[in-house]
Amino acid sequence: MKRMKRFAAFVFIFCLLFAPQGAAAESDAYSETMRTAREILWKTITSGGGSSATVAVMDGGKIVYSEEFGAAKRATSRPVKADTRFNIGSTSKMFAAVAILLLADDGKLALDDPVVKHLPEFVMRDERYRDITVRMLFNHSSGLPGSTFVFEYEPMIEPHALLLEVLQESDLKHAPGAMGIYCNDGFTLAEMIVERLSGMKFIDFVAERIFEPLGMKDSAASVGETLGNVAFYYDIPAGRKYPLEIVRVHAAGGLSSTAKDLCRFADSFTAGGKHILSEPSLEEVLKSQPTLFTEHLRGAALLDAFGWDYAWIPDYRDKGVQVLGKSGGTMFYSTNFQVVPAERLVVAVSISGKTNAPEISRAILDALMKEKGLPVPEKSPLKKSVEPRPIPPELLAFEGMYTDGTRAVRFLFDREKHALNIHHVLPAAPDGEETPPPLKLVYNEGLFHDLEKGSSYYFISEGKDVYLIAHKIPGFGMNTPVFQRLEEVEAPKQLSIDMNGVLWMMQNVTPSAQIMSGMLMSRSSVSDELPGYLYGFGVQKVEGPDFASIAATGFRDQLSLRLFRKDGKIRVRSGMFVFSQASEAGALVNGKNGVVIGPDGENEWRKVEQEMILSFTRPERGRVVAVAPANDAELLYDSVVDNGEFFAPEGTFVFLAGSPGDVFEIEAR
Repeated sequence: MKRMKRFAAFVFIFCLLFAPQGAAAESDAYSETMRTAREILWKTITSGGGSSATVAVMDGGKIVYSEEFGAAKRATSRPVKADTRFNIGSTSKMFAAVAILLLADDGKLALDDPVVKHLPEFVMRDERYRDITVRMLFNHSSGLPGSTFVFEYEPMIEPHALLLEVLQESDLKHAPGAMGIYCNDGFTLAEMIVERLSGMKFIDFVAERIFEPLGMKDSAASVGETLGNVAFYYDIPAGRKYPLEIVRVHAAGGLSSTAKDLCRFADSFTAGGKHILSEPSLEEVLKSQPTLFTEHLRGAALLDAFGWDYAWIPDYRDKGVQVLGKSGGTMFYSTNFQVVPAERLVVAVSISGKTNAPEISRAILDALMKEKGLPVPEKSPLKKSVEPRPIPPELLAFEGMYTDGTRAVRFLFDREKHALNIHHVLPAAPDGEETPPPLKLVYNEGLFHDLEKGSSYYFISEGKDVYLIAHKIPGFGMNTPVFQRLEEVEAPKQLSIDMNGVLWMMQNVTPSAQIMSGMLMSRSSVSDELPGYLYGFGVQKVEGPDFASIAATGFRDQLSLRLFRKDGKIRVRSGMFVFSQASEAGALVNGKNGVVIGPDGENEWRKVEQEMILSFTRPERGRVVAVAPANDAELLYDSVVDNGEFFAPEGTFVFLAGSPGDVFEIEAR
């Protein structure tokens, strides 16, 4: 009998120790919600979408389910727990939105105040910047170019000063208030306003006015700044552990939190939640914030909201339910929360990895709503391929050159097959590679259809501007621009140097910057099909011998391009980055190669002209990265996670970053 009791006690202790971490007690009322969450999160992890995750579901202000998956730190087998923090990326923007509304409740600002009223040091070359209001920062309609910051492993760049410096030489993409285009820099300006009017650091203001009153004990600045019980990032498929990520633009994307804390925050927007905002401010944050562009669309637009990705999802609105959502993605983490304010329901998910967090949280939300007896959108029924119909004559006038912000294409109508063919133009394909095949869209009932993907599109014309719009994005039902027509240049200009086929390498990257494949090198190109334009770092319109402006004014994170000379050599400045021509890189020789970082701290580059085995001796805070430009600037080696000897194929470039006077040794054989 004693032996049986000891065995029973052992089983009881085993179950306590090895039950799923943080899982709420099983409940028939939420069994389908739990099953859905577990299946989709384990599928995400086992298929390479992430290494760990956390989820929480709140109903009526109570956490009814939470669970954690995977290891926060593999070397010590430390599991993710309920209080393990993940970087939440742009989900931080909603904390900035609430911070600004709290200041409005305090009487310190009005949402339609010009930004310059509170930040007189904010200046742009484009005089229209004076018309940017605080509200425009939150529905992404300011017209600011994009994102001026870097993710880091150590704090080296002061983001506020950097942004103000870059904006001084920048133009707006469009008139303030004209259209909503995702923009991180607007939230950094909002962060600066919070600090100016409160007299506190943004993170301290958020902690005092949001975290503390809502009981968010496990929320803070980014994981690399605050350390503690945090989830590390492990890459796929190598499984290498990266240093903790620092994101110092806290309002734009630099907070860390847990799924439970995100539920507590989201509950403050619900009908019965703990409200830290006044009723007028709560009403403001929950309503649509349309721009002038919205009226041209056939339905709802993304970003027509106060900080949210959307204030209404049409598929739910048609069922009489408001669902709000906010996503956040950094280089290493993915987060999303969904809230149904009238029903006081919240779902929050964070994952260490790059994955579709909104898709995951939406699946869990749908399961929750079904269990609550609430209507959810039906899956779109399968449809047969549409029968091509003649294209109306007025649409045929929309032939021409277009851009989606990352490339330039030609739109050509096939009148016999009733189709729109989209041909790739820029960037030019490298020698020996074929240009991507054209995309074919067939016309039927007012829409152009992609028969393979099941998506559809339509044109809108606003003055001289013409856009191709994605119609009712699957899963959301919203509309967004996918291409914008480029203006035909009557008297094309050229830059003072030939930009076709020039390989460029970054010169001002700090050794602590988070560097991923595709970042350090880029090849510019031009096309006889598109005179007056080039592909530099995006698509740009040539304005003179040393300047090319943003051509894709309807898309996020666009950069102009300016040529200048330094020490008699051509440089390019594009946004916050400076580039030099890769032809300037010295060749590595067999044996020892010594490299010294110059007095201005510019990066050094060396080229591998034949296959070599390399080893590196570097300063304590120096950085060595090997790049394969022929393979989209893929990283072959990074001293942040790699060590020992490295095989460098012919054509590899070696990037070196450090402080002035730092000495690197490269042994080549």
